[in-house]
Amino acid sequence: MNEKEYNLIAIESDCWLQIMEGALKSSHPFHQPVVANATTIGANMRMVVLRNASAAEKTISFYTDIRSGKWEELQNNQSISWLFYNPESRTQIRLSGKASLHQNDELANHAWKNVNSNSRKNYSSILTPSSKIIDPKKSLHQEAIIITGNSEEGRGNFGVVVTNILWMEWLWLNPGCHYRANFIYDKNRDFTSSWLVP
Repeated sequence: MNEKEYNLIAIESDCWLQIMEGALKSSHPFHQPVVANATTIGANMRMVVLRNASAAEKTISFYTDIRSGKWEELQNNQSISWLFYNPESRTQIRLSGKASLHQNDELANHAWKNVNSNSRKNYSSILTPSSKIIDPKKSLHQEAIIITGNSEEGRGNFGVVVTNILWMEWLWLNPGCHYRANFIYDKNRDFTSSWLVP
């Protein structure tokens, strides 16, 4: 690490730059992170596509079907965590915060406009996510998907989950020496930071 990389302010800034790049580039290792939220029996984890990230607002988001289990779970408990890992740089970033759910508002409407017609079909299924089926091929191609030619068909099932980040941890698994630090954000999006034992 050079002198600049020992600077916690620079590390925090670089974390957000990498996350924002992950939202823009599908080839970036941060484009498909793991998201976890609390359930009545433990934690529920899944991979999502990172759709948007803002260093200024300290927010990150993904799209989902509002009929999915995670939407209901987040309605009951807004606590949510994210995990990003870049195997090339051996860098891990963990974040936690509170989720805000958007369906019938300007934010969701704007996001829907950026969803291509092929992806919109994913929100047009007759069967809800996690429904039990007998034959996956028949269900996916005959029963589950509505093919009407109307790209707005799935809009009512489309939602955006925005996480307002309250905490972030950075870990660099450098072969010579591991480095770890955390960043805690206040209501003004300012942060305090600390080096941690890896």
